[in-house]
Amino acid sequence: MLNLIYCEFAKLQRKPLTFVAAFLSILMPLVYMLLLSNAQTSEQAVEGIMSCLFQLSAYLLLMPIEVVLASNLFFEEQDNGTLKNLLTVPVSKPRLAIGKMLVILIFSIMFMAAGGLLSMVILLFQGWRLAGFWPLFFVGLGESLMMWAGALPCILLVIVLNKSYIISVIITFFYTLVNYLLSTNDSLLTQPFGLNPGTLLPGPLSLRWIFQFYNVGNSNAEMAALLEKISPYFLNVTQAFSITAIEAVVFLTLIAVVYKRQKA
Repeated sequence: MLNLIYCEFAKLQRKPLTFVAAFLSILMPLVYMLLLSNAQTSEQAVEGIMSCLFQLSAYLLLMPIEVVLASNLFFEEQDNGTLKNLLTVPVSKPRLAIGKMLVILIFSIMFMAAGGLLSMVILLFQGWRLAGFWPLFFVGLGESLMMWAGALPCILLVIVLNKSYIISVIITFFYTLVNYLLSTNDSLLTQPFGLNPGTLLPGPLSLRWIFQFYNVGNSNAEMAALLEKISPYFLNVTQAFSITAIEAVVFLTLIAVVYKRQKA
């Protein structure tokens, strides 16, 4: 499996799209530095730029990038007629599918890590102290796992349809838009832990875990009111990542099964 992951990762390194995606990991911190920063203290600066990373980079950039890269990895072998050759190695199609998705997971972690490290550089460049930065940095790494698991249903749909890249991009656009809108819905953020949309959907799930790491005293009035409202519905690490793990296992299994049944 390690050799398979290495080979799949090498494919990504040869694609210009990968470098564009890597650049996007630093886009939102730069936007925050140039346009959005109005912090008065180091604590506010740290929380502000990391909030930009959590709520904009992860939802609007990372999730669609994951789906586009995954569809590229799955479709490339079919388009180039190399899938049949791979299967004679022999490498089973389920192992190929899991290997590809683990590569996307590694990319997801690297994406959020790069955004977090650039945020640290920006904070130091502007003269702020890194007050509370490292806990939020590791929260960002945790969110990368949630965004990866959250992208799996869309990747499954792309594989089921087995269509062109254009169709994949359209599906990804709507999936990202719907997920982002749902993540800002107060009614979903205030649902108890259980079998409901506020727990199962990746947007509300991740925010109900992330928001507990925000300091109400560093937030503006609107954000402070929101944090107070949803604080009884925060999810702890066990709750958030148990749901993430279960969803990942379910959708990885479905992806492997669907990919196996498709003609090479």
